[in-house]
Amino acid sequence: MTAAAQGAANGDKDGDVPPSLLVRVADGLMIVTNVMATAWILLLMVLILADVAGRNLFLAPIAGVPEMVKYSIVGIVFLQIAHTHRCGEMVRSNGVMLMIGESFPRISILMDMFAQLCGMAFSLSLAWAIWPKLARSWQRGEMEGVSGHFQIAVWPFLLIITVGAVLLAVSFALSAVLAARRLRGGQ
Repeated sequence: MTAAAQGAANGDKDGDVPPSLLVRVADGLMIVTNVMATAWILLLMVLILADVAGRNLFLAPIAGVPEMVKYSIVGIVFLQIAHTHRCGEMVRSNGVMLMIGESFPRISILMDMFAQLCGMAFSLSLAWAIWPKLARSWQRGEMEGVSGHFQIAVWPFLLIITVGAVLLAVSFALSAVLAARRLRGGQ
């Protein structure tokens, strides 16, 4: 686990400094969204099982299961991604950074901070790009599915993407701050 991930997993503590209210609130929100996504996965598994059983045993599938699964996958990912990053479990290729870190630790920390800031910028760009679609979907009452068979509102999923992207940006920002503290401390 990288130093940034260890700091993130320890509540972003820097020595004896307790995490700020912002860090505690952000961590709490990330944990709540992660738990929500986990519960959603369990409910989705039950729904799929019921659909398969209904289809094979009674020749009566549950209407809209493919649409629900399609949107659920995206929703689950965005509910869990911030917590995944915050815990240091996000997939990342840091071989070059680790090699440089052996000889030039401060440059490695700068690279980590730059990567975190790029991630934050990307996440905020995603939230910014989705926001108008969310507003339009809400105003128009956009639905997905077949009219008369099954329809599902689109806006809740766009809201989840937006909130998830903002929480991910917060996680990246907190990791960048941790890297800046490590840089200042010479670690």
